[in-house]
Amino acid sequence: MKIAGLFNGEGFVAGSDGANQTVSHGRRYLFFILLVGLVVRLINILATYSSAIQLDGVSYALIAEAIARGAFGEAVRAVFPPFYPLFIALAHFFVGDWELAGRVASLVFGLLLIYVSYLFFKRLLGEKKALYGAFILAIHPYLVRYSGQVLSESLATLLFTITVFFFYRGWVEEKGTYLGMSGCFLGLTYLTRPEYLVYYAPFALLLVGRKRFLHTLLFFLAFVFLALVYIMYLRLETGVWMISGKMIHSPFVPLSAAVTNIPAVIYHFLAAIFPPFLLLLLMGFRSVDVRFRTMSILLVIFHILSLSLVGHSTRRYSVEFVPFLALFVAEGIPVFLSFVGRFRYRVAVAFGVCILFVCLPLTQTISFHEGRGLQKSAGLFLLRNDPGSRIAARLPIESFYAKGSWINLEASCTNLQECNGLLDSLSSQGVKYMVLDDRITKGCPHIKDCLRGLPCIADFSDNKSYVRVYRLKNE
Repeated sequence: MKIAGLFNGEGFVAGSDGANQTVSHGRRYLFFILLVGLVVRLINILATYSSAIQLDGVSYALIAEAIARGAFGEAVRAVFPPFYPLFIALAHFFVGDWELAGRVASLVFGLLLIYVSYLFFKRLLGEKKALYGAFILAIHPYLVRYSGQVLSESLATLLFTITVFFFYRGWVEEKGTYLGMSGCFLGLTYLTRPEYLVYYAPFALLLVGRKRFLHTLLFFLAFVFLALVYIMYLRLETGVWMISGKMIHSPFVPLSAAVTNIPAVIYHFLAAIFPPFLLLLLMGFRSVDVRFRTMSILLVIFHILSLSLVGHSTRRYSVEFVPFLALFVAEGIPVFLSFVGRFRYRVAVAFGVCILFVCLPLTQTISFHEGRGLQKSAGLFLLRNDPGSRIAARLPIESFYAKGSWINLEASCTNLQECNGLLDSLSSQGVKYMVLDDRITKGCPHIKDCLRGLPCIADFSDNKSYVRVYRLKNE
């Protein structure tokens, strides 16, 4: 078995065909795969642009705006770490719109993920299987979706994938340089998604298990220079030790609750891989190098256990595992093709395979109804009529699009049950507009009485919900 480069031409063998396997016109196939990845991601962006930005996306965009203004202290004190917003701020120089800047940044990282993964797959499995793996990443529905949203998943996935690839090379070849680079990228992943700090533990276990203590120290140096600086700053700002500002809002659950969360975490993890690809993963699992299997299993175990400690789990929190697990999928494709080749009606089987592994994922890449489009319409209405105003609403979406400031209407309504007290409180805070939707009227039924006599200047509705904009009489 040859063991060599990750991103060079030496390659190392982990599959059955070897890393010296080449494909005629391989670069053309790679260009086509990247083009497919770009097209489906652009279609997803265009199809969902009428929907509002995600709530976390609002926070990322505001942090990026603070970075662009030079308010670095404000950016670091925010709920989310500043690494992904930094790239939004850079993209904003070229596109001029904060939401579009975030989408463009995620799109670039999503395409880079396909190429970087292809380089690793090629050295590990050979060019043919590398193209298989790259195509899987190009059409994977959740990777496509997060490549078009103002969320940190696209960047975190790229950084964590590079972390795994470099660690595997350093671990197998016993090269401290690549382990140090892996630790550095894991530190950057932490500055993107703080929960990935826990993966220093499984990586360190793999090194300590082979008594490579110096390499373990090199791996942790990046933590000292990157992650620890950020943690120390949070300590100075908040007075408590934490790995991110979000921990104040999302603390860990008790151990008993964490145990009951494990089945849900496993379910969402498997769903993130996507069921058709999960079948291929199982078929190719045994063909992959046992060391890569060991590392992957340990990372998955830590992922499930750590994620069970938080209050909830979704597919979003497991999507970073898709790229390096796609290596197993790439190994499973030849096994599956060999199996279906035994059937008599090969054309019909090939058609079914195409539907299952290509068409089905493509139909899931685009979500035409991501929601909160009415809130976006209300915010754009206020942007045209009174930009920069102070707005009371259930969500910060309207104020984000109106380039104004947000007052939490739901909290104010809960704390102040009387109409006069609520309106006086909003007026004293300089609120000019109140945005009402169907959900807040259910949570605070008495708020309708408070709106009598206030002019409704805009009304947006569909078959399921509505959003109305009221002007307060405080001018």
